Amino acid sequence: MTEARATMRGNPGDSARKRGLRRILVPMLVFGILFGFAAGVLLGGTQVLPWWTGLLMFLVAFANLFFFKFYHSSLVYGYFKGARGEEMVASELARLPASWTIFNGLILPDGRDADHVAVGPQGVFVIETKHWFGSVSIDSGKLLANGRPLSKSPIAQVRTLSAAVQQCLPPASNSVRGILCFAGPQFQSSPQQLDEVAICSYLDLADQLSSAPATLDTVKIAAIVAHLSTLSVTKGL
Repeated sequence: MTEARATMRGNPGDSARKRGLRRILVPMLVFGILFGFAAGVLLGGTQVLPWWTGLLMFLVAFANLFFFKFYHSSLVYGYFKGARGEEMVASELARLPASWTIFNGLILPDGRDADHVAVGPQGVFVIETKHWFGSVSIDSGKLLANGRPLSKSPIAQVRTLSAAVQQCLPPASNSVRGILCFAGPQFQSSPQQLDEVAICSYLDLADQLSSAPATLDTVKIAAIVAHLSTLSVTKGL
């Protein structure tokens, strides 16, 4: 008999994919309109504007398309890479036992979304997924990417999201704990703690959750799941 696994809700990575698609479709729509209008002017479709106006618009649209291709496309790729990272983390979370419920892409009242919120006997965990290039390490209490300090640390992001999720729970609930999880080979150290946020590889995530001391009984778990179920989760494109 197959062992029952965690209940999964929401589609991991969908918010990142939607943002990536918007980054593609909106500029493409603008480029299409500009190119079409420029072609109309060049072909004499309007008597109001001189032909050189169409040529100028065509050059401006082409220059913006060139900029998008070489500078903006990497940002779009980052969204889809991030979505793939969330899928990898969700796959690991699905290995947890049936006593766990996982909310993927939980949309909070302020409009932000938490990549994953895991609820089980060991507590409530807000998991922020990162899927970066290069290596990530911790040195002297600082998170480093490729050996350099980050200008904007994701630790603060995890703490802010954890506080927002805490406000959505019943008053008597245990404190929400934050986890910064790296998909892929970026973080190869054993799980560590930094500013009250656990940092780990996605391969260590299931063990990190299940090995913590149990703090919630089935009644409290059901109450927390019921509260979080009143929020929306991503449901696909």
